[in-house]
Amino acid sequence: MKLSLVEEVHRRLKQEIGPGDLCLDATAGNGFDTLFLARQVATEGMVHAMDLQRDALRITQSLLERHGLENYLSTYQSCHSQIDAVLPANSKGRIRAVTFNLGYLPKGDKSIKTNTITTLKALRHAYDWLQEQGMISVLCYVGHPGGRTEEQSVRKLIEERGWKSETITGNDSKESPILHWIEKS
Repeated sequence: MKLSLVEEVHRRLKQEIGPGDLCLDATAGNGFDTLFLARQVATEGMVHAMDLQRDALRITQSLLERHGLENYLSTYQSCHSQIDAVLPANSKGRIRAVTFNLGYLPKGDKSIKTNTITTLKALRHAYDWLQEQGMISVLCYVGHPGGRTEEQSVRKLIEERGWKSETITGNDSKESPILHWIEKS
């Protein structure tokens, strides 16, 4: 049975991160990646979670509280392109993993979504904040207006920067999500 792309991201991250690591969920959404990351870094680490929408951060905070992991979470109501402005300066070069789920908040206002300009800025910043051997997962949902263009721009940025990466497509549908897995070497 083929894993969903979210499951694939979590499988890969589980092999790479652990207690004491510092991670960033750049698009907190419903908090599932944040929860996963917090479980991996718990006892000594920290997860920074960003989202433009207050509701997304409220949902994320509540989810981590229900699992007793709120002490491993710092939230920031901000666009993912503002990594440099909101994360503590002492985190630069120490982030082990960054997750992005592009598009809109599931079950939320579909008019509020990521866009190419802010996403490309966010990816450039995220890469700069990674430690050596750190990783970024970018899950691109292409089935909404602007989603395909955003994914193509992400792909182009990866190629232009020469970042070590792997691209995985969900299934054979033209609307399937696309995962870009980036590693800092």
